[in-house]
Amino acid sequence: MNRVSWLACGTALLFLHSSLLLAQHHGSHGVGAAGGLPPRTVSKPDDLSDFKKALALQATPDQLEQFQRLTQSTQAARKGAQELLQLAEKQSIGDLFRSGDLLTSTVDEAHTSSQRFMQSFSPMQKSQLKDAAKKLARANSELRKINKSLSDHVSRSAIDSKEITADAEKLDKALSDLQITQLEIANQMGIQDTEDSQ
Repeated sequence: MNRVSWLACGTALLFLHSSLLLAQHHGSHGVGAAGGLPPRTVSKPDDLSDFKKALALQATPDQLEQFQRLTQSTQAARKGAQELLQLAEKQSIGDLFRSGDLLTSTVDEAHTSSQRFMQSFSPMQKSQLKDAAKKLARANSELRKINKSLSDHVSRSAIDSKEITADAEKLDKALSDLQITQLEIANQMGIQDTEDSQ
């Protein structure tokens, strides 16, 4: 019985293999195995254009480095905003001044990194990432506006912890939104290693 099973399996494989070879043979002459239908291995024009688009959007090695710096600076700024929130609860004026001043510098660095990254886009990337780039530009603009407000509040002689708390909360949200937009762009550009940006 064991030999019969092996013989049956072998015959089935041989039959399957020969029908595949026959289909390939017919496919090379423009006639499919199913009576004139094209063989399944022919790629559609859309597949090729999607591949070309993905290739054109692919981040360059320089862009990968810039993106890594961008995510690191954004994460550092977000951490600074969260630390400032904790300090504001304690209402330590000296600590608020130092931390707020440091945070404005860190946010400026994140903003500058974002600008540099966007300037590195090729013409094709600019065209294809237009919506995401606009979203990133809006997030950067909001970040800059909130950062200026924080800088103004920190530089006053009478620091108001409520104003700084409000600015830090807004900064944390703006930085979170910026991170989400960065990850959307990274996904479209084929940038995979972004786990430590969150």
